[in-house]
Amino acid sequence: MKKHYNQFLILMAAVLILSACGTSTQILGVWQKPESKTIAYQKVLVASLTNNLTAQQKVESELAAILSGPGVVVTKSLDAFPPSMDSKNSKDKDAFLKKLRTFDSDIIVTNAVVDKKTRQSYNRPYYGPWGWGGYWGYRGWYGGFYDPGFVSMEKEYYLETNVFDSKSGDLIWSAQSRTSNPSSLDNFIEDYAKVIAQKMLQDGIIRQQ
Repeated sequence: MKKHYNQFLILMAAVLILSACGTSTQILGVWQKPESKTIAYQKVLVASLTNNLTAQQKVESELAAILSGPGVVVTKSLDAFPPSMDSKNSKDKDAFLKKLRTFDSDIIVTNAVVDKKTRQSYNRPYYGPWGWGGYWGYRGWYGGFYDPGFVSMEKEYYLETNVFDSKSGDLIWSAQSRTSNPSSLDNFIEDYAKVIAQKMLQDGIIRQQ
């Protein structure tokens, strides 16, 4: 019995490690302007609305790599408008969007973290099947008022991705997504960019030839 119990603990530990390392991005909702389904956008400008320069570079690079393809040219906002040494730490969103519209592109793809939630999750230790303890398994309940389990932190990031027509400034596509428990910034951004870019291609916002 002890051998099987130890094997079960090893298996549970492996499952917990794998689940902790995996990042999950889920699209919660999408809106698309009907007219955009018949237009082929070829020049794309991607811009991450964040004050974290490292994150901005990573997000824009990941999206540009996936969205670029035959017939589609993608430019990063950091390349179109390199940050200056005297630039302010905070971005004026409206002013920044107006600046982006001056660039020669068909559409502007922006993204931003709009909410972050953190909650604690208590994990009760496993004592094995109740029958192992005899007496209808009640021996397995000792210490039930206080179990030496462990507390894990669950993190969820909510992002909004918007696509604007560069000429009119109209919103033509918008998606809300949630990324859960990213193990690192790189893992977070790579997973988000992959899911969002694939959805944009699927919805025909960008058509690679």
